[in-house]
Amino acid sequence: MIGSLNETTLHEQIKLAYAEGAGLPEQEFGGFLVDVVTDDELIEVQTRGLGKLRRKIVTLSVQRPIRIVHPVARETVINKLSAGGELVSSRRSPKRGRVEDAFREIVSIADLLPDPAVTIDVLIVDVVETRIDDGTGSWRRRGVRIAGRALSRIVALHRLCSGADYLAHIPPELRETRFTNEDLIAATGLPYRTVQPVTSALRKMTVLSVVGRSGRHTVYEIAGGQP
Repeated sequence: MIGSLNETTLHEQIKLAYAEGAGLPEQEFGGFLVDVVTDDELIEVQTRGLGKLRRKIVTLSVQRPIRIVHPVARETVINKLSAGGELVSSRRSPKRGRVEDAFREIVSIADLLPDPAVTIDVLIVDVVETRIDDGTGSWRRRGVRIAGRALSRIVALHRLCSGADYLAHIPPELRETRFTNEDLIAATGLPYRTVQPVTSALRKMTVLSVVGRSGRHTVYEIAGGQP
């Protein structure tokens, strides 16, 4: 049906993939509705807004380990349909996501991490985004609305739990010295908008320490005791 696809389609597909053969979907646990409950852990799929899970993480992680699954779109195919449902065009978005993009969301709960009871699975996925040209969308898109996203395939899984897992996103040559975001940009080739949430999240986790400033740039080093 036209318009039946939405963001929950992607959420539902990932939830069912994690529930398959191991867990029960949509179960109440500890006063919360949980996406998937297994004998060993609780699984929450969150496509955006990880900060909304804060109370659930704090409350439930002391009762049973919790796994947060967050998808990042590596490749997005955009299908535009007419108001009547006919395919008008199909193209690949020039935007390509990578695991570091997840830190834009992780930063909102970084002060709760790392925690052996909290694991974040960053799923690198390919998705299909459906847009409908029915005049009800944003003026920026000339009335074309985004009906939703659906999973095309899972490309890779990056599992984050320990401090070392998070620090792995700092290049080895920088872990042995002091560095700034500018150094991280030079070492990775990533833009500031991508590296800044990484260092901000690691600082909130206290696995990265601020040791001073170099001009207008904050200087970091790996916190003592970290691998």
